[in-house]
This record gives sequence, structure tokens and C-alpha cells, in this order.
Amino acid sequence: MNSISTIKVQAPRDELLDQARVIGELAWSLRAQGDRDRRMSDQVVDALRASGLMKLCRHRRWGGAEADPMTFLDVGRELARGSASLGWIYTVLGFHDWYMAFASDQLQQDVWGDEPDAFVCDSFAPVGQIERVADGYVLTGQWRFASGIEWASWIGVGGIAVAPDGERPEHILFFLPKKDLTIHDDWNTLGLRGTASRAVSVDRIFVPEHRAFALGRTAVERGAVVNDGPLWRMPLMTMQGLAVLTPSVGVAQRMVDEFHAWTNQRVRPYEGIPAKEMPAAQLILASAATQWDAVWALAQKYAEYGWNRALSGESFVITDEERAQLFSWRGFIGRTSVELSDELYTSAGAMALFETHPMQQCFRDIHSTGVHIGVDRADAYTSRGRVAMGLPGNPNH
Repeated sequence: MNSISTIKVQAPRDELLDQARVIGELAWSLRAQGDRDRRMSDQVVDALRASGLMKLCRHRRWGGAEADPMTFLDVGRELARGSASLGWIYTVLGFHDWYMAFASDQLQQDVWGDEPDAFVCDSFAPVGQIERVADGYVLTGQWRFASGIEWASWIGVGGIAVAPDGERPEHILFFLPKKDLTIHDDWNTLGLRGTASRAVSVDRIFVPEHRAFALGRTAVERGAVVNDGPLWRMPLMTMQGLAVLTPSVGVAQRMVDEFHAWTNQRVRPYEGIPAKEMPAAQLILASAATQWDAVWALAQKYAEYGWNRALSGESFVITDEERAQLFSWRGFIGRTSVELSDELYTSAGAMALFETHPMQQCFRDIHSTGVHIGVDRADAYTSRGRVAMGLPGNPNH
């Protein structure tokens, strides 16, 4: 496939991957523009929207495919291989499409009833000031890292409040149409510039009860999903984890590809020797490629683990031991992706310092994916070690 077109979201995986590869390469060709503008080109986002790939994790009721998480991972890897920002937008917004199936029917109608191609983003941190009033809530506050806000129609922002059907304060997402927000152009970052993950704020805005969604409950209870397909038996943290680990895998693969291509053409200036003939370059490439193989194998195992649990019909809740193990896998994937990329970049020579060199942006992007709390290796390994010793692990991952 060499052109971008709308595909059926139920298409075979090879066809989906072909389409993702085309869109990824379009994003790669426009990477300088996205980096300069601090937002992806609308041409890239329009292609992604038109392709139908964004609906892979959406409920069939709203035109989605309810695809398995391995397909979600594979498509996200291909997109991130073309652009870390593109992969980030795809996986993070795709995760939002997944969890919306647990939200109230009226909220889903609000979001997709009149705009079936609408994107939903969020800023999950519970930093808003929430006041309970009749039939809803009044919100005030500012939230950062609203990935996808430039192209989304709706956003969920976090706060602590008593849910309409609750008895005690809990973490709630309050959904607002983008037109009700003020967007702040604060996205001046090392990498992932194309995500345009800007800050948003509101001042005493009313949110009706049906747009208050206690997302954390989906980790311990099923929620009101219309059907009982296996995708809705996936653990919440497994799906969220896929959203943050997948871009790292794709960018690391691009780093291996670009080091290989650059070394093939590079001539060491003092010796006049082709770099590809240097044993050190061969060793570094083989080491990084092997580490990437391990990262990719574990990422696939991560997706398959959750899916096999979902297909088995077992409990929707994972154990503390499983939670800690899966967190440690994400930590390994995220940090190893960064480390193999570091080795490649520092071995590429001084020309890689320039913004025009393809490895420079990949280097910045991989470090930006690696700082997400969901792939924090130190936290993840500590949590797994504590659980192994009979102590409480990190309950939030």
C-alpha cells in the first residue's frame, strides 16, 4: 500500500500495518515542520483520522473495531517509528477511546452522537478545585500535559470529589467540550514537541453529573459496558501501560534503523575508513538491535498477557503480584529503549548534534517518552521487589 486511504477497522492486521507505515513515513517526512511548530502537521493528523486507525480500541457501537491489544501495539509501533509524537497521540487517545466504553451512556452520546470521528483527550492529574452543586459540579483550575488537545473535541480533567453515586471523595474525570476551555501555549519541551500537549484551564465552569466519570473504578469493577466482549475485560492499567510504552518501542526501532543507515554512508574523517568497517560500529549496532529484539518481545508478551486473561473470562481485577510484574516489564521496556538509543546516538559522531540529523530528534523524543511515570524503572522495580517481600507495592500502576 503506497497511499493513504480509509480502511475498514476490521481489516486484517497486515493491511492495518501497511496503512500505519504509510502515515508514519508521511510524519517522518514532515518531522522538521512538526518540531518547529510544536504540533504535528494537520496533514498527518487528518491522514490518521481519515484512515480509521484511531477507532481500533473503540466500541463497535460507535464504529470501532474492538481490536485486540496486540494489534493496537503493532499499529502504534509503526506510527511511532515514523514519529514519536504521532505514536503518542495514537496510543494515548486510543486508550481514551477504550475507557470511554465504561462511562455513562449520555456522556458517550455527547461525545460521539453528532461527531463520530471526535477525539477525546484528558489531563488526569487530580489538581482541579471541585465544588459540588445541584445536578453537577463547578470546576476551577489548570491542568498540564493535555496530549492531543489541539485536535480533540472533548477533554477530561481530574479532580477529587464525591461521585454522583458515591459516598466518599475519589479521583474523577470531568468531561468538557474544548470550546469551554482556555488553552495555554506552554509546550516548549525537549521532545515529543509534535504532541502539542498544552495546558488548559477553566474558571468556575459547570459540569453536569453525567460527565463526571470515576475512571479508577474500572480497575476494580466492570462498569456499564453494553456488551461483554473480551476487550472490556482487559485490566485498566494494562491498557494504560500499552499507551505509554508503545511509542518508546517504535522510536527505539527508528534509532536502530537510522544508525544502520548512517553508518553505512559515514566515512570517518581522520582515518578515511568507512564506518561500517569498524568493529566498534558493528558491535554497537548488533548490541542495540538485540536489545530492541528483547524490548519488542516483552512488549508483545505484555499485550498478550492481558489479552489471554481477558479471553479466559477470569476476574477483571489483577493481583498485586501481577500488577507489580507488569509495571516492571513496562519499566524495562521504557528504560532499555532509552539506553540502547543513547548508545547509538553517542556512537554516531559529531554530525548527529545537528537538528538536521535524523537521529537528533529521535534522541530527544525517546528521552521524552522515557520520563513518563508509567515506565519509571526505579519505581517499577522497587514495587515488584516490595511485593515479592510481602510488602505493599505501588497501587497506582
